[in-house]
Amino acid sequence: MPITTDSVRTYYDENTTLFLKFSGSLREKAQNIHRSLWTDGIHTLEEALNFSNSLILHEIQSSTPSHARIADLGCGVGASLFYIHPRLQSPAPALGVTLSLVQAKLAHAFATQLRLQDQINFAEGDFTSVPLPGESLDAVYSVEAVCHAVDPESYFREASRLLRKGGKLILVDDYQAAHPFSTNENKWLKAYMDGWYVPGVRTVEQVISFANKYQLQLNKNEELTPHLRLHNLPNLLASALLFLGEKLPIKHAIVPSMLGSMALQQCLHMKIVEYRFLVFEK
Repeated sequence: MPITTDSVRTYYDENTTLFLKFSGSLREKAQNIHRSLWTDGIHTLEEALNFSNSLILHEIQSSTPSHARIADLGCGVGASLFYIHPRLQSPAPALGVTLSLVQAKLAHAFATQLRLQDQINFAEGDFTSVPLPGESLDAVYSVEAVCHAVDPESYFREASRLLRKGGKLILVDDYQAAHPFSTNENKWLKAYMDGWYVPGVRTVEQVISFANKYQLQLNKNEELTPHLRLHNLPNLLASALLFLGEKLPIKHAIVPSMLGSMALQQCLHMKIVEYRFLVFEK
């Protein structure tokens, strides 16, 4: 079945609580659901989980040293905003948007626990239609979120509408490699995209084309894949697990998620998917 915005919403409504249980976040403060990056000088899991947040923070600070107006489009349970917003100098109230009602409620609860409920607002909604006026933001960012867009071009149109001239769009996400894929590589790419509900995974070149159409110019493109700790399996073993997993009668969304996770590791190892940090300026 084709992936739709509603199916992405259901995927996160059904899986978010399990994701957080695995990380221990339901017992403590909100934790990042996205990937850890182990660069030089990173020694703890918390540092690795927040490395991408630190990159985003630096980009915001470099262009808007104070009173920054920001939004996290595809904010999950708010962990990135909880890291970034308090570290900004006198920021305006921030907005986080998520498709998932479950995530929005959890984000509100975590914000209250952290006493940030008056500084960070969360809304359930589609990040291609954000309830803010045009040119009202200094920075828009998304971490592992645009990949879920059924129509990724519409994301760039909306980001451009929201940003002031000179504002930044900051992305951390997966991108398809530009070279042709073999039958085996296409199998793993499809398994990742189907399992994780990520129909919006495109090449960097395609993303740049979308962005340029809406007056967004690329000024940074860094590959982060080497900083991931991959857990890929031998191809035959992974293929057998994928075959068996697809035959399981269990209907809960955690099953395709687990298969998608395994497929992503195979894709990253085979270099048909790249994890990248992109910055655009309007």
